[in-house]
Amino acid sequence: MAIYHLSAKPISRASGRSAVASAAYRCAIRLTNERDGLVHDFTRKEGVEHTEIVLPQGVTADWALDRSVLWNAAEFSENRKDARVAREFEIALPHELSAEGRLEAARTFAQDLANRYGAAVDLAMHAPHEQGDVRNYHAHVMMTTRQVGETGLGEKTYLEHKNARLLSNGMATTDMQLRDIRQSWESIANSELQREGLDIRIDHRSHAERGLELSPTEHMGVHASQMQRQGMAVERARLDHEAAQRNAELIREKPEQVLTLISNEKSVFDRHDIAKTLHRYINDDAQMFQNAFVSVMASPVLVELQAERIDQETGEVSKARYSTLEMVDLEFGMSQSAERLHRAQNHGVDQRHVGRAMERQDVAIRKSAGNPSAGLSDEQRHAIEHITGPERIAAVVGF
Repeated sequence: MAIYHLSAKPISRASGRSAVASAAYRCAIRLTNERDGLVHDFTRKEGVEHTEIVLPQGVTADWALDRSVLWNAAEFSENRKDARVAREFEIALPHELSAEGRLEAARTFAQDLANRYGAAVDLAMHAPHEQGDVRNYHAHVMMTTRQVGETGLGEKTYLEHKNARLLSNGMATTDMQLRDIRQSWESIANSELQREGLDIRIDHRSHAERGLELSPTEHMGVHASQMQRQGMAVERARLDHEAAQRNAELIREKPEQVLTLISNEKSVFDRHDIAKTLHRYINDDAQMFQNAFVSVMASPVLVELQAERIDQETGEVSKARYSTLEMVDLEFGMSQSAERLHRAQNHGVDQRHVGRAMERQDVAIRKSAGNPSAGLSDEQRHAIEHITGPERIAAVVGF
């Protein structure tokens, strides 16, 4: 199941960190902090799949594409000993996506940040560690705290302004901006999941915002992961025992809480999806897990869409498929509404308007391509005619 994770944190001298050292570590390279002369060499670090620097659209700043130049400029642009020299976003990349899909989603998020704040954004994508969770694809996205220009870094981005200044100028507070960024990542990731035909979605909202009482799991940070790989004792439990016990009791009383979590991510699911979700909220206690699983499977909210089937010729097993009453009712209502709208033949566009619009588009395409025979394809014309027909609803599937 795809899990939402986005954390934002400043890279500040007050905590003994530097932008140069952080960039060297994230990208597994060797950089020298020219401000203090310290060399940061992480070339032996493994697992970095892709790195790139993204600039705002329309901004020409080739100098900023050199990682050493960029982050040393960030260091020299701040004089205070407790200055914030960069801001980092860490995002979990859905492991269900292809490698190309993960790259496209991470790159789109980085570009969105760059355009939103006029900043330079340094993207580093990491693969799961061999000794860790094989689903832990993630990206570190470092952003300058100042706007990037043709010759250097300029004014502070408005994400770094104090709330009093933001409010006095009618702008969103820092918390509001971060909420918007969280929602933006949800939209970007879900669009890519949809593009790859995956019936999976992530949700940026907290459990409380979704009306869920389950104690959420904690993300094991980079330092805990490093300690574990070095053989040091790290608490691997997703929850402390008391929280897991509370979750188990809640699931027995309200199994629909688990089904709500699953259906927010997938409209149709199987027993394995239920088990994976339970494992996130109940630590490795076999009896506790079994009791919770039985409660969920017996819930009146659960709907079996397809029973398990075995192909008599091949012996292949088709898993049982489930959904929830709420999702079935919702989709049934949508289907009925679509049927009614499709039967209503009163929403057509005059074909003269459609024809003229397509002619204008053909002219624009020819002009752009410099080809007098270019224009809309037959498939594109058919799609336009279809959605401008008399029915009150029409759909075109494609990207």
